[in-house]
Amino acid sequence: MDDTREYSIYPNDLDLLSAYRSLYDYIAQCGYAEDKSSHCREIEFTLKLPEKRKLRTHTSEEFLRLLAQNTNLEETWTHCHWIKKNSDIAITVSIYASNIYVTVKADDLSIIGGLHDKVREVFRARNPEREQRGPSRHDLKPTIFLAHRFDEQGRSYAGKLATFLRRLGYDVAEGEGYEARDIPDKVADRIKAQDILICVVSEGDPTWLLSEAAFAKGLSKFIIILVQEDLPFKKGIVGGDYEHMTFPKGFLEKVFSDLLYVLPSR
Repeated sequence: MDDTREYSIYPNDLDLLSAYRSLYDYIAQCGYAEDKSSHCREIEFTLKLPEKRKLRTHTSEEFLRLLAQNTNLEETWTHCHWIKKNSDIAITVSIYASNIYVTVKADDLSIIGGLHDKVREVFRARNPEREQRGPSRHDLKPTIFLAHRFDEQGRSYAGKLATFLRRLGYDVAEGEGYEARDIPDKVADRIKAQDILICVVSEGDPTWLLSEAAFAKGLSKFIIILVQEDLPFKKGIVGGDYEHMTFPKGFLEKVFSDLLYVLPSR
């Protein structure tokens, strides 16, 4: 089996000679010897130099000598095999200007994991840490229930928002003119069917809108509440654990860019 990993961050001043030597020394210390007689046609150690020049060899020993003699490198690509009794591994390390690609092939997952750990250590390779912005879209389907008032202003806001969301690939459901304190079964079923609820609070009594939001919260839905900024609204009325944004009267689209950030990441 093989395991390929990519890293987008490593030091600009990385000492490649030291890094490769440390990797090969580690493999040797684990009891492996380089398989110089392997029939694999992909075995090679390549250094890409400026002016479209390449140096290529077929042993790690000669590769390290070339690295010591040529410090002005653009890229390196290495593929080699290592063996010991009842075990063999293949490792590919490609160093580019903006990425490191590493493939380890072995029969033992612990060996694969250990070699990847060593590569990260000696090449000081990593990827940017992702900020947690709410539930992952891997966990949520792109389905939204859009709660809004059904007067002229509420419909106008909802129409613009629904068009925006559908262009992003979301399935959008609405309540079809519902404005009562109790939630009809039909509307409750629609809220249950969608993974996300967005509530647009415009002028008028927001009680029934907040009832929908509270119902969705009880179902552990991902909730976003958009409030016209000149309206009194108590953020704690629905409880905690939801996103809250305000927008100028008549300009709901002002929050569209923020919505791209707030909507759960895929």
